[in-house]
Amino acid sequence: MHPRLLLSCLAFAFGALTPLAAAQSPEPPCQSPEAAQLDFWLGAWDLAWTNDDGEGQGTNTITKALDRCVVHERFESADGFRGESVSVYLARAGEWRQTWVDNRGGYLLFTGGRRDDGTVVLRTAPFTNPQGQEQVNRMLWTDVTADALTWRWQASTDGGATWEDRWTIRYTRR
Repeated sequence: MHPRLLLSCLAFAFGALTPLAAAQSPEPPCQSPEAAQLDFWLGAWDLAWTNDDGEGQGTNTITKALDRCVVHERFESADGFRGESVSVYLARAGEWRQTWVDNRGGYLLFTGGRRDDGTVVLRTAPFTNPQGQEQVNRMLWTDVTADALTWRWQASTDGGATWEDRWTIRYTRR
C-alpha cells in the first residue's frame, strides 16, 4: 500500500473512532448518584439551635467546589464560632469523608453516607473522652424538605447502641 494512502486510511479510522471512544469513556468524576447525596444541603441557610450552652443562631453556606467534587461548608454562629468542612464521596470506598476545622482549634474526621431510610449519617472514629470513656460522635441530617432540615450532633459511649443528642440545629433556607 502506498504510504500516503496508508496515512489517509489511518487518519480516517482514527477520526471515525474518536466519537465512539468518547461515548464509551467513563462517567465524569463526581457525577454518580451517590456523589449527589449531599446536594440537598447546598445553599444558604439560617440556623437556630439548642445545645448544652442554651439556644443559638447562625448561618451556614454550602457550595460545591473543585469541579463539583467537593461539598464546602462555611458555618458561622452569632457568638463568633466559625468553621468549615469539606466533604467528598469516595466511590472506591463507597462512603463520604468529611474534614471539619474551626476557629477554636477543632479538627474532626468523619465517614459515612446515606442509610436506607434516607438519613445521612457521618461519624467519627472512637476516641477517649475526658471522662475516660470510649466515645463516638455522629451527625445526622433528617426531616429534609426543599426549604428546611434538621441536623443533629450525637454522642455514644456504648459503642453506638444508644445515642444522646448534644446539639440540634434547625436549618431554614434563606
